[in-house]
Amino acid sequence: MDVRGLVVCGFLAGCASSTRDRAWLADELRERTGAATRPDGGGELPRGVVIEDGLDEDEVVSLALWRNPALRAELTRIDSARATLDEARRPANPQLTVLGPIGPVSAVATLLVPLESLWQMPSRTAAAAREADSTGEAVLMRALDLVRDARLLHIELGLAAERLNVRRQLAGFSKEVARIAAVSASVGDASPMNERVAATDAQINLDASETAELEASTARARLVTQLALGGAATHNVEAAFTTPASDLPAPDELVAIARAARPDVRAAELAVDAAAERAGWERSRRVALGAVVEGNWGQGDGGNMRLGGRAEIPLFGANPGGIGRADAEVLRVAAQHEVVARTALLEVVAARARVIQASRSRERYERDVLPALEEALTIATSIFDSGDESYLVVLDVLRRSGEARLRRAELLAEQRRAACELERALGARLVSANRVAERVRRQGAAP
Repeated sequence: MDVRGLVVCGFLAGCASSTRDRAWLADELRERTGAATRPDGGGELPRGVVIEDGLDEDEVVSLALWRNPALRAELTRIDSARATLDEARRPANPQLTVLGPIGPVSAVATLLVPLESLWQMPSRTAAAAREADSTGEAVLMRALDLVRDARLLHIELGLAAERLNVRRQLAGFSKEVARIAAVSASVGDASPMNERVAATDAQINLDASETAELEASTARARLVTQLALGGAATHNVEAAFTTPASDLPAPDELVAIARAARPDVRAAELAVDAAAERAGWERSRRVALGAVVEGNWGQGDGGNMRLGGRAEIPLFGANPGGIGRADAEVLRVAAQHEVVARTALLEVVAARARVIQASRSRERYERDVLPALEEALTIATSIFDSGDESYLVVLDVLRRSGEARLRRAELLAEQRRAACELERALGARLVSANRVAERVRRQGAAP
């Protein structure tokens, strides 16, 4: 190894480093979400994902991390931060000046070595390393945001599909009732008013069914776009779900998990460390020194050399602007860290409350409301068929039953949305959040 390599290796051995690279991000996402980013040379779809049989939540998460172009753009931030770290770990290049002779004037060669870059290197590298760490955590949080967005669109598609199913059933039922009313009116068993009301209600339900079909198509298109899917199969993408859990840990436990596992909280902490290191670097720049080696060659004479130094005279200040900006940045990121920490606390508590409330309301509708209305609709329809009641009774019960079924679908979607937001607020899926938080705590406590 040459002298240059020895010098570089010697300085690199004492400089800070960062482990937040693309491989680290893939491992973190795999533990937090069960899926990872697409590696170089990966296929078009993640292993185990089949679009044609409907997409469940795990498949949506896998596709979001595998194909989303916004995430690929975010990954370049990690590459850029690591390139900045590599640049910070290298001393400044020496400067060579050569002047040739004209007439009796001697030739001069001057080599300037900027010594200040050597003692500034540890603080400069530490700042770049902490910024690379902060960038990696920020990209991880952005990936979790993209996963959350894809899951929310998946939930909207499921809600739209359920709404379409209910609307179609109501339209078919009201169409049949309108037919019965028309027959009854033709034989004198029902009034023309009942016939007109039934026909009008059938048209209203038909229009609502067509509108719900358009909403389902739009929701499907949004999900397909978010997942960057293509091909004819995507026109038939359907959403598949499991019932979300309603039993959740206590709020204090969830807040503790979020403080340890949530990437943007960790990114804000690392940003404070990076700002402090940069402030130290700016203070080290108050002194600028350089070593000078000069060689002279006269015409007909042998050469000679001189050694010297170069120093910047702080006549008008010793980097006051850089130090002032660095100190202001320390204050800014410290305040931003407090904002992020408080926001994380609020989001966890609010999302948990939403999950519990939506779960209670959904269970109440499924246990008490829907069975009673279904029974009332059956009774009212039977009485109408026998001619003992007008269609207005059936219409009222039908409307109430449809509204209850739609409300139940909305509550289930709200429970899923809140669970999705809660997992995003924690920084991991509920099944792995405790494990992730404990690992991060151990890493933070390691020397």
